[in-house]
Amino acid sequence: MTYRLLILWLLGYAAAWTLLSVQLDPTLPYDAVEALNWGLNAEWGSPKNPWLVGAAMRPAIWLPGIPLNVYWYAGHFAAIAIGMLGVWLLARRLSGSRRLAWLAMLTLNLSGIINFDIIPYNDNYLLVMLWPWMLLFFHLAISRSANWWPAFGVAAGLAMMAKYSTFAFVYFIVLSTLMVPQIRRCYRQPPFYLAVAIWLALVLPNVLWLWHHDFSAFRWVGSQTRMQLNVGVLRSLLLVFYPLLVLWWILRRAGAELGCPDTRSTRVLLWVYLLPLGIIAFWFFFRVGGRLTEWLQPFFIVAPALLVGCVRQLPTRSLRAATIGLLCAALAVYLGYAAVMLGNVRNAGQKMVGIKAFSATMEQHWRQRYGTDLRYVGGAYLSQWMTLYADSRPQVITRWSNDLRPNIYNAHLDAAQLARHGVALFGRLGETCAQNDFDGALAQWPSLHIDRRQEMSFRADPQEEAQTLCVAFVRPNGSQ
Repeated sequence: MTYRLLILWLLGYAAAWTLLSVQLDPTLPYDAVEALNWGLNAEWGSPKNPWLVGAAMRPAIWLPGIPLNVYWYAGHFAAIAIGMLGVWLLARRLSGSRRLAWLAMLTLNLSGIINFDIIPYNDNYLLVMLWPWMLLFFHLAISRSANWWPAFGVAAGLAMMAKYSTFAFVYFIVLSTLMVPQIRRCYRQPPFYLAVAIWLALVLPNVLWLWHHDFSAFRWVGSQTRMQLNVGVLRSLLLVFYPLLVLWWILRRAGAELGCPDTRSTRVLLWVYLLPLGIIAFWFFFRVGGRLTEWLQPFFIVAPALLVGCVRQLPTRSLRAATIGLLCAALAVYLGYAAVMLGNVRNAGQKMVGIKAFSATMEQHWRQRYGTDLRYVGGAYLSQWMTLYADSRPQVITRWSNDLRPNIYNAHLDAAQLARHGVALFGRLGETCAQNDFDGALAQWPSLHIDRRQEMSFRADPQEEAQTLCVAFVRPNGSQ
C-alpha cells in the first residue's frame, strides 16, 4: 500500500503542476530557446552545458505535433517526480524508516526546487532527477553489493552530462574509493570497472567536443563571475536550505535524536555531499555573479534524505500532524502560484506574451510575400525567440566560431540552403530601418543580399509600449 500511495502521489503531483503550468505560464523561458537549439544541433556539447540538455529536447523535435510548452513542462515535472522517488528511496535506505522517508520527501514541498523554481532551467531539473539516484546507487554499491556500480556509472555519467557541477560529487566519490579501506576493495570487483567504462563512454564524447570548441562552456562559466567578496553567499544558503531547519524542528519535536550516522557508508555519503557543497559555497564567497542560487538549488534535493539518515533514535511521537502540515504546504504553494499567475503579480502572468502574436504576424508576412514557410532567421536577439514560437520552427543562421562562441548557432548549414529558402533578419528593438544595416548578420554569408526591409512594431507584453523593429528579407530562390 505504501508504494502504491507513493506512486499515486508522484503521478498526481507531476500531472497537477504540468496542467497548471501549461494553462497559466504565458511563455517559455529563454532556457527553452537554448535547449531547442542545442537539440537541433545534436552535438556532443553546447556553449554552456554538456550534451544531455539538448538531447532531452530531441523527442520534441522528432514529434512536432506535441506543443513545445506541453513537452517542456511535462518533461520537467516527470523528471522531478522521478527525482522525488529517488529521494524517498534514499531516505528509506539511510533511515530504515518509511515514516521518515515520507517526511524527507514531503519536506521538499517547502522549497521551490520541485515546482516553480525549476521551470526556468534547462539543466537543473535533470540534476533534480539524477542526483538522488546517483547517491542511492553509490550507497548501495558500497554497502550492499558491488553489482550496483554499473547503475551508479549510468546515473553519474548522465548527471555529469547534464551539468558539470556533478563532477564535484564524482571527484570525492573517487577519493573515497582510494581513502576508505572498506570501499577500496571495489578495485578488485569487475562491476566497478564496468561502471568506469560506462561513465567514460558517456563523458568522453563531450571532452572531445570541448577540445574542438575551445572549451567554450568553461569559458562561459568563467565569464559570469569576477573576484570580489560576496557575503550574499550566506543569504543564498539560507534561502535554499531553510526547509532543513523545519525538518530538524519536526524531528526534534517528535522525540528523534540526531547525530553522526553509525554506519561508515552513510558517513562517507554525507562527506561526499558536504565537501562539494562547502567548496562551491567557499568559492562563491570570493566571487560575485553567476547566479549562486541556481548552483545551490540542486544540492537541496537530497538534503532531507541525508538529514533523516542522521537520525540515531526514531521519533517516539506521531508524525501525523507534521505530514499533514507538509501536504498543506504543497497545496498552499500550488494555489499561491496559480494566484500569482492569474493576478499577474509583477507581470508574471503576461511576461513576454507578445512574442506569440508577433511570431504569427511575422510568418504571415513571409508567406504572403514568398509563398513558402519561414525556414531561417538571423540578426538580433528577437530572432532566437522565433525559433521557439514560429509554427514553421525556423533555425538561426549563425555559424559556430571559436572566437565569438555564440550561444545559439547552427551546426548544419551552408550558403546553398540559405539561398534556396531565404532568411528573415531582425534588427535591434527601438531602431528604425535607417539605423540597421544587417551587415553583422550577413557577415558569414556574403553571397546573400537583402530583398526588402520593413518596419514593424513589437510589444513584449500589454504593460509595455510598442517598440519599432526593422525586419529585412532575403528572397528565397524560385519565389516570385
